[in-house]
Amino acid sequence: MARPCDDVELFMEGELPPERAELFRQHLPDCARCQRELANFLQLELLTKRHLEMDEGRAEAQPTPWRVPRWLPPFAGAALMLVLLVVAGRFVYPRVVAPTEDVWLTATTERLLPARLSHPKASNYRPLRDRLMGPREKLEALPYSALDELRRNDPWGEATAFLVRNEPGAVQRTLQILESLGSSPELDSDRAAALLLDNEFEKALVAADAALSARPGYAPALWNRGLALMELGLPWFAAQSFEEVASQQEPGWAEEARDRARHLREQEAERQSRWKDVQTDGDELTRPGLHALSSDFSQAPSARLHFYIAVWSAPSRDRVLELLPLARELDVRATGHVLEDYVQRVSKSDFTRRERLVQEYVALKGTRPAVQEQEKLIASLRGSSGNEDLLLGVLLRLEETARHLDAFAEAVKMLEDPWFDLLVEQERGKAEKAAGHFDRAARTLREAHARCPSPGLEYRCMWLELELSSLFLQRIQPEEAREYATRGWETARAHNEWWLEGSLLWNLAQVSRYVNDAPLARARYGEFLARDSDKPDVLRRVHQHLAEVAFHELRVEEARRELNAALATGQPLSFNGAFALADLSRLSPAPTDEAQLEAALEKAQPGLTPGERVIATHVRGRFFIERDPVRGHELLWRSIEESTDAALQQDPAAARARTYSYTSLLMDAGRHAAFAQALEWMERERGLALPRTCVLTASADSERTLLIARGAGGEVVGHFDDSRRQPLPMDLIGVVPETLLTSLRVCPQVEVLARPPLHGRPGLLPLDMAWSYLTRTTPDQTPPPTRGRHLAVHAVETPREYHLPRLNPWVPSFASGEVRLELTGTEATPERVLGEMRGATEIDLMVHGKDNGSLDTSSLVLAQGREGAELRARDVRAATLSGSPFVVLAACRAAATAYSTQEPLSLPAAFMKAGARGVLAATEEIPDRAAMAVFTSIRERIRQGAPPSVALRDERLRWRQEHPGSTWLDSVLLFE
Repeated sequence: MARPCDDVELFMEGELPPERAELFRQHLPDCARCQRELANFLQLELLTKRHLEMDEGRAEAQPTPWRVPRWLPPFAGAALMLVLLVVAGRFVYPRVVAPTEDVWLTATTERLLPARLSHPKASNYRPLRDRLMGPREKLEALPYSALDELRRNDPWGEATAFLVRNEPGAVQRTLQILESLGSSPELDSDRAAALLLDNEFEKALVAADAALSARPGYAPALWNRGLALMELGLPWFAAQSFEEVASQQEPGWAEEARDRARHLREQEAERQSRWKDVQTDGDELTRPGLHALSSDFSQAPSARLHFYIAVWSAPSRDRVLELLPLARELDVRATGHVLEDYVQRVSKSDFTRRERLVQEYVALKGTRPAVQEQEKLIASLRGSSGNEDLLLGVLLRLEETARHLDAFAEAVKMLEDPWFDLLVEQERGKAEKAAGHFDRAARTLREAHARCPSPGLEYRCMWLELELSSLFLQRIQPEEAREYATRGWETARAHNEWWLEGSLLWNLAQVSRYVNDAPLARARYGEFLARDSDKPDVLRRVHQHLAEVAFHELRVEEARRELNAALATGQPLSFNGAFALADLSRLSPAPTDEAQLEAALEKAQPGLTPGERVIATHVRGRFFIERDPVRGHELLWRSIEESTDAALQQDPAAARARTYSYTSLLMDAGRHAAFAQALEWMERERGLALPRTCVLTASADSERTLLIARGAGGEVVGHFDDSRRQPLPMDLIGVVPETLLTSLRVCPQVEVLARPPLHGRPGLLPLDMAWSYLTRTTPDQTPPPTRGRHLAVHAVETPREYHLPRLNPWVPSFASGEVRLELTGTEATPERVLGEMRGATEIDLMVHGKDNGSLDTSSLVLAQGREGAELRARDVRAATLSGSPFVVLAACRAAATAYSTQEPLSLPAAFMKAGARGVLAATEEIPDRAAMAVFTSIRERIRQGAPPSVALRDERLRWRQEHPGSTWLDSVLLFE
């Protein structure tokens, strides 16, 4: 919900609509933050008035009695004056000193902000203030008369004047002003500076990137991007940003930039050196004798792996016992005695037999014996009682756990070691994934990960997080992939597990690319490259993915440069690189494209999974349909046919190939104006017939847009455009041309089949039309013929750490005869809400929404449950809503959708997949009291027989007529 605290300034200026102003009045007595801001505002007004009187020679005049501002009712005057006196006494007067005209503190010897500002009056260099200096009360206060002048003549200057002092409330005030001024390199860079202060580091990166996109090399934006990258844990790439600043030789800034870059590089080099020391110590452990290990060796999560390898490599009882002190150190970390017991047990082995097996294990390092020799060694170990641990070592070194999973699991059971218990589940999950059982693999890995975190098992937990994030990347579930990759990456950084840190960083970069978050994707790929810039394979991998990122933004020349950089390594493109080339060659063809494509696919072919082989067929079809349409069509239809193989039902790669192949076919049909044919193919893809009248279909693929309408008489009108060189905006107002709208305007209501990534975006059709997103891919659902069950969730007690204001009271509107179910307060946990939703026929969720940024859909914030307080799309998607409910999501940004080219990723889409018959939700923030009234009215219209899309349209038009200027209802969408 829109937070009343965000309305302080508009309220103080008297510019809030009446309903929001009343909401703020109710909120004010309970909010210390708003009281402070209100007191500051009133103090500003009084001091500004006094200063102007003095300037006009009226210093001796009798002061005008203070009056209650026009935006407060008269009875509030006494209470407000009391609040002002108390609050101003605590928060304002101790800070007020004699004003000066130094609005931007340029006369001070040190600056307060780490960030750089672009306003000419605030851009001079001064060293950053020492954090240990005295309290902020010693600073000169903001000169109010000058501020009033800035408000009239230089709002950008006003925004930066607030910011340079880094005072409470300054960030929001600055961002509000900058938002009103639009976009430019200077404004975007200052917006990044403000977001840095607000700890919104990803948003700061986006703002800095926007500035640099408009003006490459702009020093303040480079500086602020460097700060954002530091805070995002990307120090190598941050150092590059500061080095670019230093190269511009600006007095003061250049020297500090060099210092920052040098510090970052030295810090990371030292981390990498310490990790290498651990690997060196681990290698030394496999040699006989006592070794002087580094003091922190036993604290590294991977030390336990090196310990096991040392035991497997020990040829004698004495050598095994030399490892006993390390075993005890590692046991202390894990709070047990598993490893000490293991050493004692191995030391009692019959080394006349074990020594030979140890020698065979050691000899495997760096070699790959013939399969027959491998099987012979494995068989001898399986028949050697007491040497089960060596079987584990051999299977891991040969990477043959999948083929001998049962033997591996039996050996693990004999050890009774939780470290290996997690490992066997990891190997089982990998084997299930390789066999195409993706759901089973996810369940296996998640159940194993449920034992994390656990002391001493961090290394295994990080590997599970790597496997889980990779699995969910394959399944195009970015929310889950991001969650596991982030957790593992943060742990790896904290424990300085350099290799795992890089692998998890790569998965995070992949998540950003999948959801089209270009600034974060470029930053993460850039960091990955900076860590290992001397490796050709790393160069190839990174540059081909950066080509994809650039192409998605339709930066065609940049995409070609990145792809050329990948090819310059002398290595064939990877499988993903071939896909990027197939796209890029459409807009920027090169003579060698076909040869490079075939080289990439042929090299990748032996290692491809069955699903990936279907994608390879698609990639060739996608490439050739632009050059040889007959061959292209044949390959694309073959890809679709291959994807339907029963063995690939769960394979996400096959599902992607199917979707992408239909996309290529549809765009080719659009290019040739074969609109009726395109509709037939959409029906074939969907597996259901489209409505015969009053339907709009929408598809987009990079620079291409295809829109087809069936009017009220069934006539087909289409529009194809491949001239676009900018990505479509989130708001699709104006995308549908008038020729199509004309055929749809006579329809009583329109159903819109929008293929991802267009599904769920606002503005596709005009506000005066009744329309809804056609979302389900199964036959229409109606509630079972039983007494209706209406669930209303409201007045929820959200956890304090979310800092969410209490929503206004709401009385649910139940129909007569319905079973009334209400969940409120601390009872409204995600688990309880999900449980009650399963049998409900109507659902109202009057709760807070949480915007999770571009990487995720939004979530609903409820009461604290067993696993948190948020109800996420993935939780809903996994449920079964047997009552086929109509769902009202009265929460801010509940319809926000994550970028996807395969299937809709949003809360409404999740509800529809779970069985809902319809969902109402907004893509923007909404005021709670107004939303409660409007959604209740829409429900009432539906009960009286109006179709949901008509009810929404009519209520929207009524609201706009009665509340001019209030546009929040424009963002409410209907999914059916």
